[in-house]
Amino acid sequence: MPDKKMIYTARGAWISHMGRVRKVNEDACLFGSTFSGASTSAPMSAMLDAPQWVIAAADGIGGHKAGAYASREVVTGLSLCTDISPKGMNRRLLEIHRGFHKSGTENPDLTGSGAAVVGMFANDGVLYGFNVGDARLYRQEGGKVRQITEDDSVEQMLVNEGMMKANPEIRPANMHALTQSIGGSSELIQIEPHFYLLSVTREARFIICTDGLTDMVSAKDIERIAVPMLNPVAVVQALFSAAMEAGGRDNITIAVVDVEKA
Repeated sequence: MPDKKMIYTARGAWISHMGRVRKVNEDACLFGSTFSGASTSAPMSAMLDAPQWVIAAADGIGGHKAGAYASREVVTGLSLCTDISPKGMNRRLLEIHRGFHKSGTENPDLTGSGAAVVGMFANDGVLYGFNVGDARLYRQEGGKVRQITEDDSVEQMLVNEGMMKANPEIRPANMHALTQSIGGSSELIQIEPHFYLLSVTREARFIICTDGLTDMVSAKDIERIAVPMLNPVAVVQALFSAAMEAGGRDNITIAVVDVEKA
């Protein structure tokens, strides 16, 4: 049974930026009670030492207006969740999913609005990661950066079915299509959010990001940049700079989270 007296603290930094090409930031970031749907100019530090917390990044889809609306709706909805558990978070994600369908039927401008989402949450001495879509959670450990989440993408589907090998480099443009998302369709399609139990003996570092990073910077380069740095603000800035230097073709959201047992 989880230790009811133990909590996980989280400290780190995050940024959410429109990138070099997009005119609107369709990403949004939640770090505990701190939420941003705007385009931030520099990494922001944050710390959470409450018994329960949620950190998440959402990447909106459906066009400028609908995408920006969707990413904010996702992180706002998660921030209001009171049952911070796999069951409770799953229920909240499905409620948000159904809400997008309802909004789309009532307002044509919001038809097809939706988002990919990724994040972490802690409560009652347990720690979980979660995702729907292709935003990612990585764990940095032993000089390596390892992807925790599995993308809901055409590329990953083909890998799972043995029709192609996993690509360690940046995915091709024709592999960006999602196999599921929160909302994102004029029809109400059933989805299954993914949850990952995370084990932390004492402390661990995690990286949360949207594809504005991973479609610009390979996993190998993320590892090369992140591993030597101790300061989470410096890591966020370095990863963000690498994505911008590579073209910054999409919105970029990155959070580096140091989790410690308290």
